[in-house]
Amino acid sequence: MEVPTLTENQQASLHRVQVRPILPTERERWNTLMQTYHYRGFRTLAGRNLRYVATLDGRWVALLGWHAAAFQCQARDRWIGWSWILRRQRLHLIANNARFLILPGESFPNLASRILALNLHRLSADWQSVYGHPIVLAETFVESPRFTGACYRAANWVDVGGTKGFARRPGGGYVHHGQPKRLLLFPLHPQARAWLAQPQPQLEWTHTPMQTVTLSDAQMEGLRQIFFRLPDTRSKLGKQHPLPAILTVAVAAVLTQAESYAAIAEWAGRLTQAQLRRIRARFDPKTKRYVAPSEPTIRRVLQGADVEALDAAIGAWLL
Repeated sequence: MEVPTLTENQQASLHRVQVRPILPTERERWNTLMQTYHYRGFRTLAGRNLRYVATLDGRWVALLGWHAAAFQCQARDRWIGWSWILRRQRLHLIANNARFLILPGESFPNLASRILALNLHRLSADWQSVYGHPIVLAETFVESPRFTGACYRAANWVDVGGTKGFARRPGGGYVHHGQPKRLLLFPLHPQARAWLAQPQPQLEWTHTPMQTVTLSDAQMEGLRQIFFRLPDTRSKLGKQHPLPAILTVAVAAVLTQAESYAAIAEWAGRLTQAQLRRIRARFDPKTKRYVAPSEPTIRRVLQGADVEALDAAIGAWLL
């Protein structure tokens, strides 16, 4: 394949290209241009989003639109090594390049890949400024064989596989549209893949809230089964509540962003009798009701737990 040769003027132009978020007053112009000139048209961007414009000497030459990552994509999740629960917690750390348009009459060799590189360089910081958390991985879908994604590949994006031609319905579920796409990814940090897959959040995300996850009854039972294998080192007098039930309650509550022993106990207190029965909580024969563990019980058990064994069990369940 012959490498395109740039003229001196084109080479100089590449170095003068700038990429920035649009101003609020430019939104209507951006939307209109995207609707008019993009082959798929334009209606809106989903979820959290950012609109960018690339300029050359003050002239608009390209538009880019980013929005929330695809809820589920086997190729991406397999590449990261995600379980469903890690995906639910960390999906907001990925942004999807939903639209990229070089405006008519503005294209020349290497322009698209240069614009992508400039946009990726600032994307995470811009997202942090607007939404309060960084982006560590960028994704985009390329309709093949109609397009090859050449400008993305030239900007060092990684092709991790294809989709099966399904799209998510607005009201839930999926519909087959018969248009498989290639998925390309770009890590915004050298350790992005490892950070997204590790059981514990990265230290850099201390001030980045992970998304809450609500477990189904069946998932809570699966978690209880994991903890059932752990040794219970409490004395006989301290075993009113089964250890697996206490640990299941604690982990499930933390996934909903409970950040203290009191918050975990409050969450446990809202469980229904059916849910408490499912996790084998303590049954009070006098009241004939299942009883959630109290704050002192939760505190005592977690403080006295075998941390390494507990971490290993939770890690195995997450992965």
